[in-house]
Amino acid sequence: MSSILKRILKFIRKARTHYTTLVSVRISLSTLQNNLRAFQKTFPSLAFAPVLKSNAYGHGLVAVARLFDRDGLPFFCVDSYAEALILRNEGIRTPVLIIGYTLPENMRAHRLRNVAFTIASIEVLKEVASLNIPLECHLKIDTGMHRQGILPDQIPEALALLAHAPQMRPTGIMSHLADADGIDDAFTREQIKVWNETAARLKVALPALRFIHCSATEGSRYADGIAANVLRLGIGLYGCTETAPVAVEPALELVSSVSSIRTVKIGEKIGYGATYTAPRDMRVATVPVGYAEGIDRRLSNIGIMMVHGQPCLIVGRVSMNMTTIDITDVEPTVHIGDEVVAISRRREDANSCESIARQCGTIPYEILVHIPATLRRNIV
Repeated sequence: MSSILKRILKFIRKARTHYTTLVSVRISLSTLQNNLRAFQKTFPSLAFAPVLKSNAYGHGLVAVARLFDRDGLPFFCVDSYAEALILRNEGIRTPVLIIGYTLPENMRAHRLRNVAFTIASIEVLKEVASLNIPLECHLKIDTGMHRQGILPDQIPEALALLAHAPQMRPTGIMSHLADADGIDDAFTREQIKVWNETAARLKVALPALRFIHCSATEGSRYADGIAANVLRLGIGLYGCTETAPVAVEPALELVSSVSSIRTVKIGEKIGYGATYTAPRDMRVATVPVGYAEGIDRRLSNIGIMMVHGQPCLIVGRVSMNMTTIDITDVEPTVHIGDEVVAISRRREDANSCESIARQCGTIPYEILVHIPATLRRNIV
């Protein structure tokens, strides 16, 4: 009865809040599926755990989880207990691993089924072991990144703590590669060496281990040499990588529309700070999307948006909720209400996520996770 009532309330709420958005995020579910299948085909001996933290890298936590919930995947990775709560409240049944730090009081109070916690230091292990509560966990090992993890020489102490805390169930061990997509191959291989040795010790000491995972997407190039049965698939799932050894495609695009069109005369200024001077008589369009909607302010005067398939330069500074673009060469075919692609999912476009990241001197991850969760995700 309660599930039927929930569905009725959701239907009523959806009907009351229906409106046409000024900005939306389109997610191609078939592209996400194809990206996962490409990794599974390339590495048939590995299971893959989708990384859904930070609103599934901007793609929509619940939408992506629902897509893969029936695929029999080992677990979903989230960063926080809050994200795990959202998934369970939305009826997602796949096991969940919280890979970020969780307050011990939240571990003590939690009642979620099939949720495991990452234990990322000997100090946290001591505290959690003293709580005397049933807890499934993955032990994180510091193999050289020196950000989190139990050090290899702390393994005896960790095993002793677990021996005196039978209520704890370590079902997994994990680590993270610091430079898998970089140029220091020797550093990564040393990390893998430390991991393989440590994993061998722990598999003997903890025979109930089910999940052994060391790397994320970029580390897949080293998969044949890593002792593991799971790989955490983050940026590769979303297709915004050109360096992974598997061909994938971006699944996300951010779209808006033209809200006004005007003529700017040669020599006139555009935008905050008057940073752009019109080099000719121009036709410019305003788009109701800005840095509050995920358009990086560093794109001011250099970025691109697409109108009718044509690149249009961002002129003037990106504002909080508006951006102005040069449509002179696309006129007179542009009208108010015409679609504008602010972030393209075509890798070859000048405003693809990877192109934008290069222009801003950052990484695609940052561009994606800065797309607000409040923007509607339209599944296509």
